[in-house]
Amino acid sequence: MYVNPRWRRRLLWTIGAVGAVGVLAVGAAGWYYSGLVIDPVHTPEYPLEVTAVRGDEVTLKGGADTASPGMYGLTWADGNALLGPAVASDAGTVTRKVARVLRGDLRPGVRAYLDRWLWGHAEPSAAGVPYTDVTVPSALGGFPAWRTEGTSPTWVIAVHGRNANPAEALRVLPVFHSLGMPVLGITYRNDVGAPASPDGRLHLGATEWEDVAAAIAYARSHGATGVVLYGWSMGGGIVPMTVRRLPDAPIRGMILDSPVIDWRAPIALGARQMGVPGFLVSVGEWVVERRTGLSFDDLDQVRHARDFKTPALIFVDADDATVPVEPALAFARARPDLVTLVRTTGGGHTGSWNAGPARYERELRSFVSSL
Repeated sequence: MYVNPRWRRRLLWTIGAVGAVGVLAVGAAGWYYSGLVIDPVHTPEYPLEVTAVRGDEVTLKGGADTASPGMYGLTWADGNALLGPAVASDAGTVTRKVARVLRGDLRPGVRAYLDRWLWGHAEPSAAGVPYTDVTVPSALGGFPAWRTEGTSPTWVIAVHGRNANPAEALRVLPVFHSLGMPVLGITYRNDVGAPASPDGRLHLGATEWEDVAAAIAYARSHGATGVVLYGWSMGGGIVPMTVRRLPDAPIRGMILDSPVIDWRAPIALGARQMGVPGFLVSVGEWVVERRTGLSFDDLDQVRHARDFKTPALIFVDADDATVPVEPALAFARARPDLVTLVRTTGGGHTGSWNAGPARYERELRSFVSSL
């Protein structure tokens, strides 16, 4: 069949143009999705609505975890309350006990979030532990931090999760205070009030470990002879990066709560939850690597499990809907000689303490006492 050369050229041009538009669209989508991973966010969300307050009970509407077992905080823009267990549930609402309103006015219409830290953006005094505000010097500048008192030469350095702050550690401060172990609650690059990274983006542990290294240097300069690194979520990914990068540092142990052991897992999970097509996940990861210079292979701690010599205590919760537990389980299987694994249910992401404080704290005491 004869095809006019002019039409052939037009057809080829059209196919090329459509292909180029498709590539640009995919690239733009990948760029947008990469930003969800590496752009810092410091504006809290309040997905819950208080629909009723009766005596020592509050009814909440919205969210997927309002009936989670255990103790939580309820935090809103200008207030905070401590909540006990759920006592009733109905279509779309959950009623929980109110242990105490710490500040603000708990009333119908308040927008809030369920707070696994208990006290929101508070200081160690909220947990009944004395502290001092300090500054950790680094090549990027001074990082705000706080330090609790203790007589032990082994310090705990608390590394919070993505877009969080040092208050994430408040739940466990009384344990370490009773053991005489000072706790250094740190900020790292791109936190509120802290120096920004040179590009203003999160590097998922690939560079943030340097800020933990600065905290270790600070602790040693103030009398610490050893440290235990304690990380939640992304902090639980930064900690093993620090251990790998500082093989000669006096790191006695690492405690990881809902850790990001392999970033590909939570990125893929988040994409499925958002309805993002699978192929765009790979594009987004590729864009993240190009925008930041990090390597997802390097951040995959399971791939590097044989490099570790530091004992680890790892908490995972079966109902974690943010960070899949499988990479942490794989890491534990790869290093049973180093890892003490504690599995819980019902707490959700970083909620193992909330679901069972007594067991959690027993595991903490046992682990640090064994170091």
